[in-house]
Amino acid sequence: MFRSRYVTVCPTPRILNLQPVRKSFRRFHPRFFKATFKPIRGMPSDADVKSSPTPGSMTEPASPPSGFASLALLPQGSLSSAYSDVCGGTWPGSIQLPVVYHPSYNISFFGIEKLHPFDSCKYGKVVSALKKQGVLQEGQTVRPREASMEVLADVHTQDYLYKIHHHNFTIVQVTELAALSLIPNKLLQWRIVMPMKLHVGGTMLATGLALERGWAINLGGGMHHASASHGMGWCPFDDIVLAVRRVRRAAGRRLVVLFIDMDAHQGNGVERDKLHLPVEDLHIIDFYNARIFPLDDEVKPAIDIAVELRSGAEDDEILGRLQAVLAVAATTLPRPDLVMYNAGTDVLAGDPLGRLGMSAAGVVQRDEIVWRWCRDVARAPVVMTLSGGYTRESAGVITASIQNLFEKFNLAKDIAVGGASSDSRATG
Repeated sequence: MFRSRYVTVCPTPRILNLQPVRKSFRRFHPRFFKATFKPIRGMPSDADVKSSPTPGSMTEPASPPSGFASLALLPQGSLSSAYSDVCGGTWPGSIQLPVVYHPSYNISFFGIEKLHPFDSCKYGKVVSALKKQGVLQEGQTVRPREASMEVLADVHTQDYLYKIHHHNFTIVQVTELAALSLIPNKLLQWRIVMPMKLHVGGTMLATGLALERGWAINLGGGMHHASASHGMGWCPFDDIVLAVRRVRRAAGRRLVVLFIDMDAHQGNGVERDKLHLPVEDLHIIDFYNARIFPLDDEVKPAIDIAVELRSGAEDDEILGRLQAVLAVAATTLPRPDLVMYNAGTDVLAGDPLGRLGMSAAGVVQRDEIVWRWCRDVARAPVVMTLSGGYTRESAGVITASIQNLFEKFNLAKDIAVGGASSDSRATG
């Protein structure tokens, strides 16, 4: 055991209990150790956290960062054939933004959906608000197609796919709405399963667009509880791992992917698939309330950096830990070729399922911190999904955050003038 004034390090097989420190972190390698940050007050900023770099890790850029468009790995249009099955029209040109949305993302079922606190129609509210505020213009978003059975079978078992398409009970398990057991299965496929498959297509499409544009947002998706043979928590399909596997085939190489999960719940589905498919070169940073669903200890070994939060954790605590963790990740994890960011809003104070205490301004700042780190430190394209959020304020907060990202990073102009590029990132 190593002790100092600021840190206690207790190495055990595959586990490293690393408490937050003011000046330094004991060096560790994520393949063999795990860092779990426990709640404290007064977390340091990332400027206060130092760590010895490992080979292939990220370092601060020597020159001022350019826009996200400069991070594109592939020329625009080069992935059109690889994603034709999940793109709802012609491959988007420079006029369209890499913002993916379909009106059928929104799930309404004669009011039954309101029996669950999840706002299944928040996606349309976000799009309407962004258009009203002038962030998006008509025709700028990209429409996905629903993921086919063949697409889903890249991750999911045939047995599970049969059940989710033919057994009402499986849909009830996923949505936690017992009343759906009484509805004809064909209606459930039309009003629930089909929209979920559109979310999958949207995440996959957005991931491909991020390689060409440097950034992308799916105004849906983030179904991080689903795994190959099981769905839960309004997550029938693992759109994250499906997107990772597709983008690697499309790019022609095994990209290093970093999944940053800021939803209030542990992303146990992605973690289970990482372990059991398996999915290599997928690194996971997972922030979650340790006292709520799903409490899935079995898959925690898949997490590279786990941040277990206490119920009621507020802005200062969460944002401080985020800055500290990103500083650690920059010196201990391999440099990613792509960052997938799950930006759940169930972290908001008053959310009945997330049970955390972030303010709307805190969520906006959180998203900006992650995006700025992707641009300035990781120097990697980023794709964002919306994931959970169970308060009436969720759609408004998502809207405010996306508006802030467009303003702070000049995303519309960046795309308009960015153009295609080859892999222009620095490797050091």
